[in-house]
Amino acid sequence: MGNEFENNDMPGMMRADMREKNGQLLIEIELPGYSRENINAKLENGRLTIIASRKEELESSDRETHYLMRERMVGEISRTFLVGDGVHEKDVSAQLKDGILSIIIVRSEKAVEGQSIKLIDIQNVIAL
Repeated sequence: MGNEFENNDMPGMMRADMREKNGQLLIEIELPGYSRENINAKLENGRLTIIASRKEELESSDRETHYLMRERMVGEISRTFLVGDGVHEKDVSAQLKDGILSIIIVRSEKAVEGQSIKLIDIQNVIAL
């Protein structure tokens, strides 16, 4: 698979596991503290891109607060996985549970020409 899935412990990087079993690809991505509404997944040209965003949590009454240390990222992070040209949006399901985004892809042997961007609906619960 090469180095395209390497993490290198970069701050804000999504940690992920990818495995294949019985013709299905399972990607599990750690996204603790992110809600379903703040996670987007899109499929384009054989690549699955996950985008997660988190906003500043300080309320207007907390403007006098100054961070002494800040390790939790605010903003947007993304990661792209090569999943193959033969994958359609109907072949992909995604669920978020306990801070883990689980994506199941049923792999097809046939490549499809002219694929466009497809958004993946992320569910709240997964049953594997």
